[in-house]
Amino acid sequence: MTAPGVVRGRELPRKTLHFTTASVPVLLWFGLSQRVVATGLLCLFGIACVVEVARRRSSAVAAQFDATVGTMLRPHEVARGITGATWLLAALTLACLAAPLPAAIAATWAGAVGDGSATIAGRAWRRRHPGTGKTLAGSATCLAMTALGAWWLAGFGAAAAVGIGTVAMLAERPDVALDDNVRVTLAAAIIASLLLAR
Repeated sequence: MTAPGVVRGRELPRKTLHFTTASVPVLLWFGLSQRVVATGLLCLFGIACVVEVARRRSSAVAAQFDATVGTMLRPHEVARGITGATWLLAALTLACLAAPLPAAIAATWAGAVGDGSATIAGRAWRRRHPGTGKTLAGSATCLAMTALGAWWLAGFGAAAAVGIGTVAMLAERPDVALDDNVRVTLAAAIIASLLLAR
């Protein structure tokens, strides 16, 4: 069992890294070309894939990787061997490549801020109310933060924004194998794109 101090030490740099990806929807909102942002994300995703492969093929790379960022990995990432950062980059890249601009903004915000905030709120709740699995506090935070970004940054109306937040929350809540970075981002991208197409 992982010691609480190790978990806290792991989560701070993880969430710091996670929240830096909020720069993606913010840059899109400021008017940076969606193609430029998507190209940058695609390059970062390519680098992440090279690292993922290299650390499996080379013991020296694996040792360096573990020494540098290994303490940030959660047990399921070690078991499956693909980091949450790689999954998140994949989801952000796909959302930027495939979704219309407002949907891309809403989706990347959901993945960066909605999902990240859910983890923080869920862990804060869990410290006071021990248990297992996802918390209602985390899910409600995911809904609220995703809806805020969809309304404030992406320009969706209030009802549509709450709908996008609700779908993101439903995607985040299950404790299943598929990484929640992917589920939340792509679920938000799909529903936001469908709302735009109405």
